[in-house]
Amino acid sequence: MKRIPALHFGLLGLAIVAGACGSGASDTTPTTTTAVQPTTTLRPTTTTQVHATATVQVWFLDSNHAITGEEPLYRSVDRTVKPPAVAAGALDALFAGPTAAERTTGLTLILSGATGYSNLHIDNGIAYVRLDGGCSSGGSTMTIAGEIMPILRQFASVNYVKIYAPDGTTETPTGSRDSIPVCLEP
Repeated sequence: MKRIPALHFGLLGLAIVAGACGSGASDTTPTTTTAVQPTTTLRPTTTTQVHATATVQVWFLDSNHAITGEEPLYRSVDRTVKPPAVAAGALDALFAGPTAAERTTGLTLILSGATGYSNLHIDNGIAYVRLDGGCSSGGSTMTIAGEIMPILRQFASVNYVKIYAPDGTTETPTGSRDSIPVCLEP
């Protein structure tokens, strides 16, 4: 027995329906059509999106402690970031600043003239990050370095942090030790 493709049955069915609807005749005899089932069945596809997140710590200056000199000067808060770029997510959260509720508890963001960061990468246990915008301690020992250092050190792959000025300089560019640019010195 020869199989007729389902497409032919579908076209035949359309021709019958079109003929019945468009004949213009005054025949009142009801017309019955039978739907033809396709010979192949499409399987439904589902897309599962993973909405994984990670919780990181972000440090801000505790202005109440800064006034009194009480330790700790910097206090951490939880932020949720999307992997795999959790270090970048943590720095993005830093530059977003504390929430309104956190500000009422005395947390504040010290930018030291920076408007953002770039060139973040981790290599052989050292995190490298460059400040964008400006860079100035304003004569203070409390700078953005006090926020960035603990943020990046929380990651197991980071032992040291090297912060660079917007012009690409830092005090100790080589070696296994922390470094900040001269512009963040008091």
